Amino acid sequence: METPAITQISLLFVEDNKATRGYYEKLLKKQARALFLAENGLEGVEIFKKHQPDLIITDISMPIMHGLDMIRKIKEVSTDVQVIVMSAYSLKEYFLEAIDLGVNGYLVKPVDPGKLFVLIDELASNIVLKKSLAEKEIKRRVAEKNLKRSLEEKDVLLREVHHRVKNNMQIISSILKMQERLVEDSKLQTVLAESRNRIRSMALVHENLYQNENLANIQFPNYVKSLAGNIARTYRDQLHHISFRYDIADVFLPLDVGIPCGLIINELISNSFKHAFPESEEGVILISLKKSNQKEFTLTVADNGIGMDAGFKPENSRSLGMRIVHKLAEQIDADLSYDFSNGTKYELRFNK
Repeated sequence: METPAITQISLLFVEDNKATRGYYEKLLKKQARALFLAENGLEGVEIFKKHQPDLIITDISMPIMHGLDMIRKIKEVSTDVQVIVMSAYSLKEYFLEAIDLGVNGYLVKPVDPGKLFVLIDELASNIVLKKSLAEKEIKRRVAEKNLKRSLEEKDVLLREVHHRVKNNMQIISSILKMQERLVEDSKLQTVLAESRNRIRSMALVHENLYQNENLANIQFPNYVKSLAGNIARTYRDQLHHISFRYDIADVFLPLDVGIPCGLIINELISNSFKHAFPESEEGVILISLKKSNQKEFTLTVADNGIGMDAGFKPENSRSLGMRIVHKLAEQIDADLSYDFSNGTKYELRFNK
């Protein structure tokens, strides 16, 4: 059986007539969650300020403070309080003033208790519903606040993870650099330098994520420019005659796509530095990333160097760099194509 709404609200009954007050006390006391009684308007204001009842039932003509004056004072404290007026006067002025004050019901004495309880039940249902919605809103805000705090904590932890991964990779890169200085074999030095570049390209991803607000995706234009600059420093003897040209869409790529793309760019740029421009020829390396639609991208790495032999097939190459490029292209389900008719050009088409 549904619980009556009146049992969930508190009432303030204001009436100067003792007999009437006693009669309604008996009717209401056993039903309302809490019942407060006042003999006049001034006492009614004091009780309201102290207990904040949900519903007020009041007479109009009372000593010390008029019922409508009491309502006006209470409305200054709470505009949402529900009010029922029970008056022996059916004067138009009283009725209009009561309506102007936001009274929810106006009953002329003698009042039929049945009609009063119907009105109380209607208002009590509205009060209970409003309270329920307010409580749900409070709970929602608390849950939202807790969720936001939890996300902020995870954001800090994830940012710290990226920072530490970057630092650890930089340590590995530094160790390889020290090892490179200790060996005299030029081929081994080259292998160590290339390995260092590969590690650095991955470290740059975590550095990029650490510095950006978005911790899940790489801001690709900044990442590529940092990556290219790092590789160029490795081949600094050729810096004076090789330059970069960028045509990169301002996009964010997820980690599982961004890291393979960065490693592929690393290998292809390194190849251009090593093979495309012999005898200090002037040269340009192009790095381009364009969106075909919302999900499909085309990554291009090209140079205007001497190109490759007509019979060269990258997929058959035994070099570690090209094997890495093909494996990473497979990893992101990219279609890899190449053109050696005018320099060297590699294109990868993939979905984000």
